[in-house]
Amino acid sequence: MSTLPLLASICNYDPDQSFNQNSIPVRQSMKTIIRQTIVVVGIVAATVFSIGATQKDASIAPPIPGWVVVQRDDSGDDTKAIQAAIDQVAKDGGGCVFFPNGTYRHTGLIGRARVHLRGTHRSAVKLEYTPKTGDGIRLVPDPDCFKVSDLTMNSTHRSPGWGVRAEKGTQRVLQFENVNINGFHNGIMIPNALNISIRHCHIGHTFPNDPKGIGIQIGDGKKFGGNAVTIEDCYLSSLDKAIVTYAQACLISRLCMELCHTGVENHGITTVLMPWYDSTTDEAHINTQPNTVGGGRSGTGTLVLGYGSSGNNLKYGGADMSARTLILPERLDMAAGDDPKQPRGVKFGNVFIDREGVVYAKEFRKLPMD
Repeated sequence: MSTLPLLASICNYDPDQSFNQNSIPVRQSMKTIIRQTIVVVGIVAATVFSIGATQKDASIAPPIPGWVVVQRDDSGDDTKAIQAAIDQVAKDGGGCVFFPNGTYRHTGLIGRARVHLRGTHRSAVKLEYTPKTGDGIRLVPDPDCFKVSDLTMNSTHRSPGWGVRAEKGTQRVLQFENVNINGFHNGIMIPNALNISIRHCHIGHTFPNDPKGIGIQIGDGKKFGGNAVTIEDCYLSSLDKAIVTYAQACLISRLCMELCHTGVENHGITTVLMPWYDSTTDEAHINTQPNTVGGGRSGTGTLVLGYGSSGNNLKYGGADMSARTLILPERLDMAAGDDPKQPRGVKFGNVFIDREGVVYAKEFRKLPMD
């Protein structure tokens, strides 16, 4: 029986109507109608469910080419799932490995060229490295355009390794944005850097009572250094050295450091813009040392803009390192200080100008006019 006539017969049924001799008895008629009603209800329910399921399927967005969403493993070890996503994106020519909110436990990952590891927010996504030693992410040789953003990398057992470590080849166009690296002794190691951007990252705070490790290192100090490196708006704490750089063109902008023994150790050509230190950075705010890359052929130079209100704690690897340092403080109302060889103020190598306009220099010579 079709659905519509059956519904019509149910709606038109009158229990008080008379029956002739050829009619079905009332009791039997009632049983038949009840059975038919059950069948109709089942058909209607199945139809509604089918329509709902179809609409639900239609509302799911189709896969986006170049994006792979990581699904956490019920075993508690997400290494295979994450690595498979990284490998798939790299194989497809590059794209994004996306992490929904949650903690993803792993035993070490291999980062590849043109792969972007992205979370929803660094307070909502955590990559938890569980071994006691080793590096969180190790990069393949020449990992061009590798990127990490909007997540936290943590070491459960305070590994003495690095959060992210590159080793071979040239690291071109690497980016780290809105990333926390905690638990590891060291943060980011890029030995042969070319066009690197590290922005809005929080690194360190693993040993607040016993600072150790390096937050960011650019160059290996032997064969390679770097060029076109930008470190911007980062917070580094509880480290032996916040930043060590051998790059020949490095810009460090608005750096915030505390509980570090040394802020910036520069072996290359570096500009430090508006740094902030507190009194716990005890050994040196900025330490300018000789360049050891390739036998020191490239030399060293430090330009500091907007420095001085947090004290004057500078170190040099020799008199020639001091002569290669230029400082323009953020203001000139600080006293010259107690060290006549290193007064606070404007510094051009070995020449100083204090707030009173006094010039400190070894001697003055006239330039020939012809």
